[in-house]
Amino acid sequence: MYKPKKNFAPRRPASAPQRDFQRGAQRDFSRENPREKAPVEKVQKVIPTFEDIKQQLTAWAETEKIPGKIQAWFTAEASEENSDWRILKTYRGEHEVFTIEAPAADMKAPEIVGRIMEQLKKEHLHIFKKALRQIWFRAAGDGRFALLIQINLKGRNSAHGYKTFVDFLERNCPEVISCHHIQCMPDGLFNPASAVAMRVETKAAFGSDFLPIGDTGIQMHVMDWSPRIKDAWYDLPKRIESAIHPHPEDCFFEFYSGSSFVSAALSGLFKRVDSLDCREFAMISSRLNARNAISENMKFHRGHVEAEFFNKFFNKPENEGRWTFYLNLPADESLATGVEQAIAMARPERILLQTGNLEIAGKEIKRFRSEGYMLRKSIPLYLEPGSGKFEVLFLLVPDRAGILGQNPATKSRSRNVQRPQERVSTAKTAQKTIFRQDVPTFKQRKG
Repeated sequence: MYKPKKNFAPRRPASAPQRDFQRGAQRDFSRENPREKAPVEKVQKVIPTFEDIKQQLTAWAETEKIPGKIQAWFTAEASEENSDWRILKTYRGEHEVFTIEAPAADMKAPEIVGRIMEQLKKEHLHIFKKALRQIWFRAAGDGRFALLIQINLKGRNSAHGYKTFVDFLERNCPEVISCHHIQCMPDGLFNPASAVAMRVETKAAFGSDFLPIGDTGIQMHVMDWSPRIKDAWYDLPKRIESAIHPHPEDCFFEFYSGSSFVSAALSGLFKRVDSLDCREFAMISSRLNARNAISENMKFHRGHVEAEFFNKFFNKPENEGRWTFYLNLPADESLATGVEQAIAMARPERILLQTGNLEIAGKEIKRFRSEGYMLRKSIPLYLEPGSGKFEVLFLLVPDRAGILGQNPATKSRSRNVQRPQERVSTAKTAQKTIFRQDVPTFKQRKG
C-alpha cells in the first residue's frame, strides 16, 4: 500500500561551541553513567529472639496498663521430627528451584525431608517437577509424616511421573504413613493456616486421611490446621487445666476449634464439651474425636462465631450451666461486632482468650471489661520457638466483687440501685384507720 512521504524540516547545522559541548557531554556520560542502577541488596527478615519477645510483651503491658502480673512463659524445646516441613518451588529469574522451608530458624531438616529432596533431582522426574508446586510434611509426633503433594496433573506424562514418585515413597520411605494429592481452585498455594477461601480437592494415594496428634490418642485430618512446631502444643491442654481448675459439673466450649484437640483432651474433666468451627476439615476431625471420646460428652457445631449463635444457643434451657469459653482467635482476627456483649449475656464462669496480636488483645480486654469481666491471668505462650511468633492466653472472670467500679457502666448499675416502691391501692387505704392530729402544730418564732 502506498504511503505518502512525510516532509521534515531540514535540521540547522550545530555551531562549533554547541558541537564541543555535545562531545564533552558524551565523554562525561561514558565515564559516569547516571542511569546505571546500584546493585540491590537483599533485605533478610529479622526474626525476633525470645528475649526480644519478652521485652515486647512487657512494654505492651505497661503502655496499655494491663492489670495483673504476667505469669511464667509456657514453651517447650522444639524438635525437627515433631514439626511440619515444606519443599517449595521458587523462581530465580526464569529458573525453577526447589527449596526446603523450615518451620523456624536454625532447624535442621529431618533425614526423610533431605532424602525426598535428593529424589527430586533425578532426571526421570523432570516432567513431574514441572507440574509440582509444593510438598507438605505433616508431623505425627513420633517421627512419621503425612505428605501433601500439590501438583497440577494436566497430562499423561505428569500423571505417570506422580505415580513413579508415589511408588518411590511406598518402597523406600517407611516414615511416610500417608500421601495425598491436592489441587486448589482458584490456583494458589495451599496452607493449612491460611484464611483465604479456596476449594481444595484431595485424593489419597495411600494411607489414612487422619493423622495422630502425638501420643494423646486424638486425631486430626491431614488437611486441618495445627501449629507447625507441635511440642508445646501437645501439652497446652494441661496448662489450661492448671490455670482454671475445672469442676466436674462445669461445661467447656471451644471456639475456632480446628480439630477440637483442646476440648477432646479436656473432655474427661467436664460434664459437657462443645466446639465450634466453620471449616469442613475441622468438622471432619472434630466429629471423629467426638465418636472416639471415652466420656461421650463431646458435640461439634459448624458455624461462625457470631452474636446470633450465642443468643440462640444459650437461650435454650438445656444449655444452661457453668460454662468456660475458650476463644482461640486466628492470626490478626478479632471478634465480630456484638460478640463480646452476647458472650457476657451467656454469663460464663470463665473466658479464655488466646491471640498473638497484642493490639487486638488490648481492645478485646477493654470490651470485656465494659461488659463486667475482669482480667485475672495473662499466660504468655511460646508455642513455636525460633519462629518469632508468640501468643498470650488471657483468663477473664466475672466482676462479682465490684472491682471494676471505675467503669461508668458498672458504676451506674452497682451504686444507683432504685428499688421498686409498693403502690398502695385505694381499696387498702379504705380499710385502714386514719389518725388525724387535732392539736395544732407550733411554728418556730423568728428572731
